[in-house]
Amino acid sequence: MKGNYCQDIYAPLCDKTFETAVSNLISTEFPKIGGPRVIELLVTELKSIVETYYPPITNLRMGQMLWFAVAKDETVGYGKSMKKLRLQPVVLSVITHEDIQKMANGLPIREVRNDVVARILLEADEQDGTLAETDLGLIYSRARGTISKYIIEHEREHDMVLPRRGTVHDLGRSVSHKSNICRKSVVDKKATPDIARETRHSTEAVDQYLNDFERVKFCLKRGMSVEGTSFATGMSRLLVIEYVDLVNELSECGDGNVNHVS
Repeated sequence: MKGNYCQDIYAPLCDKTFETAVSNLISTEFPKIGGPRVIELLVTELKSIVETYYPPITNLRMGQMLWFAVAKDETVGYGKSMKKLRLQPVVLSVITHEDIQKMANGLPIREVRNDVVARILLEADEQDGTLAETDLGLIYSRARGTISKYIIEHEREHDMVLPRRGTVHDLGRSVSHKSNICRKSVVDKKATPDIARETRHSTEAVDQYLNDFERVKFCLKRGMSVEGTSFATGMSRLLVIEYVDLVNELSECGDGNVNHVS
């Protein structure tokens, strides 16, 4: 008798959950969406999304913030809007104790600023996300062009390409990872695993860049036009032009002459 009594009194409290609240919302507001099994699946998916995009922030340190980056391994394509891209929550160190200490020691603001921008891009990359210049512009209230200038200055000083959407996903005419990757292979004669480690890419991605480079180079040696090369390789005209420029640039470094085409 006591067991049944306790069950009647306390068992209902077990239903005071997020799942119950969402389930009731769906069944009340969207009664035609499906039966209990469908609602259960929806609730499970919604809970997973909430846990992903609203992680606990109790462990955030002073100067850190939560931001939504685009997933680094997201496939992008022409006309694919942000609404259709998979996002990746990342924790960014907007300002650190080390930054403050550098300022206190009188380090030029330019050096601190450029290092901070580079750090944030690398932090997002390490958490499987990638940021655009517009993201950093919003975070620091700077114009996109200004952020691009900071990035380019850091890349030139440290001879590297920072991971950002324009380079990771090959958007627009950004200085691409493909240039750095192909140069390391053609000029420095480095192996794919070493290139992948140095450029923070998978070996598959490195091989893809090198394969595309060789395909365009082959077409150029056959005297094919940009349009013909685009048709033969399945690459866009703009992408072929980038590889043509890269092939001709690296040919001057001892890789052998190829025909310049237009």
